[in-house]
Amino acid sequence: MNQIKITGEFGIILRRQALIEKDIALQLVLAAMEVSEPLDGNSDLLAFGPCFGAEAQGQFTQRLIDLGLVYFDDFVELAADVPSWCALSASFKKS
Repeated sequence: MNQIKITGEFGIILRRQALIEKDIALQLVLAAMEVSEPLDGNSDLLAFGPCFGAEAQGQFTQRLIDLGLVYFDDFVELAADVPSWCALSASFKKS
């Protein structure tokens, strides 16, 4: 499995295929997320974060929606209490 590093500290995980399907340039997503590159990524997923709190995460989520992405179908938020000794990762589930 091709896993990416994610954060439980108000992170966002986005499907790359959604950008292709909706003709949204990665540069627009990076600008909306106020970063020059994602936290991690592979050919299927992109991870962003930490977003420095629920309010910031909500603003980034709204920016992605404004670009035309659909919450839960195209991207999800992740906020979890994770101890420093635990690393989180995600992979794309192929049907």
